[in-house]
Parts: sequence; structure tokens; C-alpha cells
Amino acid sequence: MDTPEGTRKWLFYAFLGMIADILDIILTSVIPDKRPQRSIVPSDVDQLSNEEILKLSKNSSKLHPDAGVVKLTPGTVAKGSQDLDEDAADASEANALDLLFAETTIPVPRVRRVVKRQWDFWIVMDYISGPTLAHVWGTLSTWQKIRVAFTLRRYVRQLRRLKASATTPPGPLSAQGARICESPIFGQVQSHRGPFASYSELSDFFNKRHQMAMDAKKLPRDDPSRNDLFDDSEPLVLTHQDLNLRNVIVGEDGRLWIVDWGWAGYYPPWFEYVVMRRQNEDETISGTNDEFWKALVPFICGPYFRQERWLWRMSQGLYFR
Repeated sequence: MDTPEGTRKWLFYAFLGMIADILDIILTSVIPDKRPQRSIVPSDVDQLSNEEILKLSKNSSKLHPDAGVVKLTPGTVAKGSQDLDEDAADASEANALDLLFAETTIPVPRVRRVVKRQWDFWIVMDYISGPTLAHVWGTLSTWQKIRVAFTLRRYVRQLRRLKASATTPPGPLSAQGARICESPIFGQVQSHRGPFASYSELSDFFNKRHQMAMDAKKLPRDDPSRNDLFDDSEPLVLTHQDLNLRNVIVGEDGRLWIVDWGWAGYYPPWFEYVVMRRQNEDETISGTNDEFWKALVPFICGPYFRQERWLWRMSQGLYFR
């Protein structure tokens, strides 16, 4: 049950969000986005064969010691696909980037080539030069940080316009159909579940786990909390699921570029908020322990406090396989 303080907090963020969305509509109508990422610019891998790209990748250096992304050429990087399905027919991250490039104005790397390897795909995309937001966050003024949050909220609003069709399964984008889902939402014991053939299957999974958690806590069968179910009231929308300061690059053009779409897929809108909250509670993941950044998360993704509490209460049920 919401406390008066919790209700006031929700109303505060909901009001701020409403004002921001009105400003977004006004700005978009006065200064329409030019969609610069849609322009067709040649790449320095266009003339290379798949075999040449694979050979080149063997001698390429990592952009970061702990990252799986390599600098392939001066203008491109490459990374392995993160799909967990055996014999995957396509690379879901490349599918998500192609959709974003075509249907939104969110600055994302353009996919230049998808090359099949033995066990996965090699995704070749544009190299985005610039520091991560984690690197520069501490140097920004309060006003600059608010502008960043406003921009990210605009990006999330665009993501939520990309809704799954009635027959599209939850999870990674693929022509193959339902795929294994990977997300921090599923917990630390096992971060991947599924595949789920439909939205209702995803809801049933969580509701069953909710009952398992209630049983583990030995709650009576008539306890009202057993009737508090998974929120599937909103349609599935495209979510990034790893929004943190390390995955936002401040480009040389001044725009904020979103990278690392390996966990992207169609999920309930509140997944973005919960994952962002969790990712940004860990300084080693987010790149900062700044409380102001954490306070901006509900503004960026929406204040889904009730859904977050529900997931926390039933999290014990995710320990079971």
C-alpha cells in the first residue's frame, strides 16, 4: 500500500514529467528533429568482404580491457552478438539498432555489417567518438545535468512509441520468433528466462513466481498481497534495459548517443525504470554514486514505484528455476 509520502513523491515526478512532455511537444513542433542519423554516409568497411572483416577483427584492439567491443577500422567498431539462443537466425541487437535508425531520432550507431561466425554474429557499426557521460558527469553544472535528463526522457518517449504488435512475443527483436530474454529484471541467480511466446506467458511466469515467493514466506492463502499481480496493463514497448552513464556517449557533435543495445527488446514500459534504478545503484556499473543522478531516474523513465516494490516483494520467487 502506498504511504502518503510515497504518493506525494509519485505526484511530484508525474507533474514534472507532464511539464517536460509538454515542452517536448512544443520544441518538436517549433524545431523538428532533422534525423541526421538517417543520412547515408559511406563507411570504410563497405568494400571489405565478410572474410576480410573477420580476418581484420583478429588483430583489432579492444576499446576497453573489460569490453567486448573492438576498434575494427578508424570509422567502425565490432562486437559479438549477445543472443543466448542456439543457432540464432539473426542478431537481435543489430535488429534493434536498424529499427531505431529508421524510426526514431535517437542517436545510435549505424549497423554497417552483420557477419555470421561459428557460434554468433559479428556486428560492425559506426564508431562514435567522444567521452562517456560517466566520464564527464562530475564536471557538469546542475543545469547541464537537468538538460541531460530531459534529453534522455525524450529518447525514452520515442522508445515507447515503438510498440510490439499483438502477435510479437516479448524479448529480443528477431524474425525467428520468441527468443530467450536476458534482463536484470529476472534476478541475479538467473538473468535469462523464456522464451515467452506471448505477453500473457511472460505475465504468467511472474505471477507464478510471485506465488512461490508468498509460499516461501508462508503467507496465508487469503492474504490480500497474493492478489497483487504482475502489471501488464501497458503494451510491450522497445526498451534498452541498460541505461546508465557508461552507455551514453557525448559525441563530438554535442549530442548524446546511446550505445550497447544487447539487452534491448519488447517489454512492459516499467522494466526500463526498474532496470535503470538497479543499474544506477551500483557505482561500478553506472560510473557514478551521485545522488542527484539517481534522483533523476524516475523523471527519465517515469515513477514506476509500485511496480518496483512488487518486483522486490516477489524477488525470492526468482531464485527458483
